[in-house]
Amino acid sequence: MYNRTILKMNGGHNMTTATKTMPKEIYRYIEHELINYPRMIERINELTKYLQHEKNPQSPTYNTLHLDIRIERLSTVVRCIENVIRNLNSLGDPYQEFIKLRYWRTNSNTTMEGIAQKIHVSRRTAYNMQNRIIQMVASELGEWN
Repeated sequence: MYNRTILKMNGGHNMTTATKTMPKEIYRYIEHELINYPRMIERINELTKYLQHEKNPQSPTYNTLHLDIRIERLSTVVRCIENVIRNLNSLGDPYQEFIKLRYWRTNSNTTMEGIAQKIHVSRRTAYNMQNRIIQMVASELGEWN
């Protein structure tokens, strides 16, 4: 779960903090999108090639429209993830390595402890990195603010 501190006005004078928790459904959805990022790029390429080479005039228009909508949806998610990666690049290599190890490595049974050791951070820092990445992607997709 990701906790985010929000400043609230109390009587117009004092600032107090409240914690807002991202629903686990959104958290899991964002993680799923991150895990599937490499496959999304492949799928976009496959669908684009299919549409370019589709020469069947009897093919229903709604099939083409459906594929166009699917490509646009996948492209939007890919662009959002790429924007977050670009922003994380300014934070340094640990974030890049974290994403590769946590989400894009095939046959990975590495625990968060193992990932933390590989990128030379504490386990708590690794969880904080994960939460920050998830929050940034969710915000970019408009799923969470």
